Amino acid sequence: MTASEKNPQVYSRHLLGKRAEEQLARFDELLRGMMGSTENKPEALSGITVIEVGRANFAGIIAATLLGEYGAEVIKIEPPGGDPARKITPYGVNVNGVGLPFLMESRNKSYITLDLNTETGRENFKKLTDKAVVIIDALKPGELDSSGIGYRQLKESNPGLIYVAISPYGHYTSQGEKLSHIPDTDLTAQAESGYPSITGDPREPEPYNYPLKAGGIWAAWYMSAALAVAGAMTALFCWQTTGEGQMVDIATNDAITAWQGFQVVWGFTSEKPRDRIAGFDWCLYPYGFFKCKDGYVTVAAPLDQDFRGLLKLLNRWDLENDWRYVFDRTVDDVDKAEELRTELEKTLSKFTRDELTRKALDFSAKSARNPLRSRGFPIIVPTKEPKEVMQEKHWSIRNNFLKVDDPEGNEFIIPTAIPKMSATPPRVKSTKYGVGADNERIYGKYGLRK
Repeated sequence: MTASEKNPQVYSRHLLGKRAEEQLARFDELLRGMMGSTENKPEALSGITVIEVGRANFAGIIAATLLGEYGAEVIKIEPPGGDPARKITPYGVNVNGVGLPFLMESRNKSYITLDLNTETGRENFKKLTDKAVVIIDALKPGELDSSGIGYRQLKESNPGLIYVAISPYGHYTSQGEKLSHIPDTDLTAQAESGYPSITGDPREPEPYNYPLKAGGIWAAWYMSAALAVAGAMTALFCWQTTGEGQMVDIATNDAITAWQGFQVVWGFTSEKPRDRIAGFDWCLYPYGFFKCKDGYVTVAAPLDQDFRGLLKLLNRWDLENDWRYVFDRTVDDVDKAEELRTELEKTLSKFTRDELTRKALDFSAKSARNPLRSRGFPIIVPTKEPKEVMQEKHWSIRNNFLKVDDPEGNEFIIPTAIPKMSATPPRVKSTKYGVGADNERIYGKYGLRK
């Protein structure tokens, strides 16, 4: 144990007394319970059956995975050949023919095959949904309805059914009907939202100023999945009270558009679209990534007192006069913001990431003892590379990554649920992913016809 772990630095004057120490000790005990074993702890969604059906739609796949981590029994229905989502993977990398994204989201699911183009398949589907509480429909809008197994028909025999539908435009507009045949993809959802057009560096010449998607993540799909789970959980709360189900309609194009809500407000009030601002934050500065001696650091000092604190710890008070107030540091003028970046990097480049982090921590510790709180709290932390992230002790303490073995004996690392809960913690119980791997068990349990 290092000296800092034995005597942790305190950054608030409210945590210096004996009583505060006792409160922190009790809180530490609570945290250990939250980060510890899930053994003998109940699951929040125990007894809830979720049916997932979709076609190459990761918003639906992710939403079902999240519900499964909270204890729901998730049954994923696939056609006899499997969900095409199994083939989606970066650089063709796969495990037993299964792509990495599908593998990662295989947690806590039972896999069965049903051919919904046959009468037997549709009958089996209806048997399952009659006993389910939640269904996630990530097929094309109206596809199940046209086969007589959509929400309109299913709610007649199961009025408590919560039907979560996920599609590009939703199920209820003329646009949704007109474009219902278009597959749901993360890229097209981002394109429809306008987000790529306001991302990038406006100073880059053609052809380098083209629209940019949201990095290497499926922003629209993950946002849609999170909103689908929020909708399902809210509907479950109502169901527990009234016994009544409802439809939850998620349009992936809506999801990422709502994510950038203040851009819409800006456009309405200023009567012009938001400009591209490269790597700057739209309304705060300094608030971004800066070069230093051995890489990059992340600096957050947007408030006036924080900015003054940053200048003091960097010994750059010469910049205070020209950039004194937050309105002097707005990024409506990218070239002006670049001037300040250049000046700050002249000094930041003289120090390593660790040196700058320590400077900021020492400064903040002193600021915490200032009764007027006027010194500010400039934040400087290392901008880490993926390899560094995986080596960080923080992740192992919070159990955010789990090493698992699949039924084929392959070992790999998958992410676990981010919320840590003291009473009903989410958990990973299985990682199987074979097409129809649970046919025999699920068919027998629910009385399905083969």
